[in-house]
Amino acid sequence: MFFPFPFLLITLILAPSAYGAYNILFMCPFPAPSHWMFMEHFLAPLLQRGHHVTTLTNHPAKQRHPNLTEILIEPPLNLAYYHPKENMFKMQFSSDFENLHLYWETGLTSSEYALNQSKVKSLIASKDLHFDLVVLEQFFHESFLMFAHKFKCPVVTLGTLGYADNMDRAMGLLTPWSFVPHLFLSDINHMDFYQRAYNVYISLYDAFFRHWFYLPQMQAMAERHFGGVIEGPLPHVNELVQNISVMLINSHRSLDTPRPSMPGLVSVGGIHIKPVKPLPAELQRYLDSSTDGVIYFSLGTYIHSVDMPRGHIKILLDAFAQLKQNVLWKYENATIDAGLPPNVRISKWLPQNDIFAHANTKLIITQGGIFSTQEGVYWGIPLLFIPIFGDQHRNARKAVRAGYARSLHFDKLTSDDLVQNIQLLLNDPQYKQKALEASSRFRDNPVHPLEEATFWMEYVMRHSGAPHLKSRSAYMPLYQYLLLDVLGCTLLLVLLIILLIIVIVNVLKRCLAVRLKANEDSQKKQK
Repeated sequence: MFFPFPFLLITLILAPSAYGAYNILFMCPFPAPSHWMFMEHFLAPLLQRGHHVTTLTNHPAKQRHPNLTEILIEPPLNLAYYHPKENMFKMQFSSDFENLHLYWETGLTSSEYALNQSKVKSLIASKDLHFDLVVLEQFFHESFLMFAHKFKCPVVTLGTLGYADNMDRAMGLLTPWSFVPHLFLSDINHMDFYQRAYNVYISLYDAFFRHWFYLPQMQAMAERHFGGVIEGPLPHVNELVQNISVMLINSHRSLDTPRPSMPGLVSVGGIHIKPVKPLPAELQRYLDSSTDGVIYFSLGTYIHSVDMPRGHIKILLDAFAQLKQNVLWKYENATIDAGLPPNVRISKWLPQNDIFAHANTKLIITQGGIFSTQEGVYWGIPLLFIPIFGDQHRNARKAVRAGYARSLHFDKLTSDDLVQNIQLLLNDPQYKQKALEASSRFRDNPVHPLEEATFWMEYVMRHSGAPHLKSRSAYMPLYQYLLLDVLGCTLLLVLLIILLIIVIVNVLKRCLAVRLKANEDSQKKQK
């Protein structure tokens, strides 16, 4: 049965915690605003249920609460210094292997930056603090798992990007590469021979370099910052990863490839989609009066429209001027130098989810971030992707294959292509039909993801880390997991039996030969 989200949210918030209040350390070291916007949704029910939450983040919470203590990384890491935005617009899709190293290097850089902050050092050195749970974003910050060791408490992680092979291994599974694609290939549902071969190759590459290149650097980082502060030898980050109690993953069964699971792997995709709030009066009138519909355009929270090359801004404006629909554009300046067509309206900030919920919103043009993509799916709106970097290419391919989206290359963008694709998405009914079907599947949940996520965080605290959820296979060496020792012993036993049979047969042959020889000699003597 499907229950409306507002009803579930109100029930969740008003329901008191049956086991009293807990102290929770909630950490999001990565500075991208979209990551914190996703993580922040987990806070409200925890605070409303009486828990005390200390956040370690780059961004202040939107709403204050007496049970909330904030430790801010100030100033946040300037990602644009390491990855200039103007360069991102020039990038073509880089290889999967380059993307792997980009994620690892970004994780190492942002982790080191956060751990060097004086406020974070004070938290590491603290003697009188107690926490019942550490909640950490599952985004290449394994050195932060040492906080769980310091405070002797369980840890729950929140996976923003979706499932990855290393998450399976932490919970005691080996990802079956024959039918489960790598994180970067998760838009492929049915792999042919060459895709399976490539999937094995990139998965082995990921596992090898993660184990021998990336995690040793995370271990060295943890020892630099926690060594000498925590008494006794520090555990290896591999061990800390294995001790994660539950992983709450931004994934949904209707959008992602089916895969084996464990109790500690919980999908909570769509948790960030809130109940609809009333629009500002002027914006409500604008949408209501757009009888031909509204097209919404945004490049997200990290890449801004104002950072685009001027030539691309002109391409967009030329295309929008040819449409009868109105265009709402999240543009971070008050004006555009090139001048706006009468059907285009810009704004530095727009209530995206509430706009998507309006019946006159007919199309979303997006860079392809996973959160905007999920919101578009939730509201059943066709999508036009212009991916730029990261997981955006994967999200675009997945939506195009599902039939409710189209995609364009940023570096090859033209006004004619833009208009043609917009018209196809608006006028061909199959795109809207596929979008509505995807929406129906995405909304059909036994409980809302927010309720499920809160349950599992409290469950881990109630049951002291819930070790009964963890399969023994999470701690088994590979040769035991694959039964190589059993197979080896069995093979050795079979070989010994075969050898024994051969020896016995040879002995019997020799005995028989001796007897036959003796008989022959006896017969010769008798003659």
